Amino acid sequence: MKKYLLILIIVLSVLTLPAATYDKADGFGIGLSAGYPVAGGAFKYGMGDFRIVGTLGYSFNDSFAVEAGVQYDLDRFYVDRLPFYVNIGITGAVNFSPVIEGFSINIPVGISYFLMDAPVEFFFKLTPGVKIRSTSAEPDLGAAIGVLFYINR
Repeated sequence: MKKYLLILIIVLSVLTLPAATYDKADGFGIGLSAGYPVAGGAFKYGMGDFRIVGTLGYSFNDSFAVEAGVQYDLDRFYVDRLPFYVNIGITGAVNFSPVIEGFSINIPVGISYFLMDAPVEFFFKLTPGVKIRSTSAEPDLGAAIGVLFYINR
């Protein structure tokens, strides 16, 4: 399975390498996210400063998990002429083992960097939030890193 995923990533990166220079990629992006609350396949659909985000995979307690939400790019700053974007959003995540264990509502705050010569995004996010179970609510904190390849821009 890992071999097929690597081949898919290489093919997508070769197909999406035009001669243009990017500041920020829009359109549909697919890739990988590693972290909590969900680690697995990630997607974003970008429309300017607004993005629909999601991750489908596993949580750390070995259960199937889904995360979905929205993100907004608040600001841009430069490090040696390289643009970084500060973003904030709201997401919901659900873990499925034999039964739904509860869900979490998170406010991810992150930084994204888009490659200048290709529609590729690298991101890091902190995800503070609240985990809601049938009998209780407790603080929930996570973080994730990932990479996305934008197919259409």
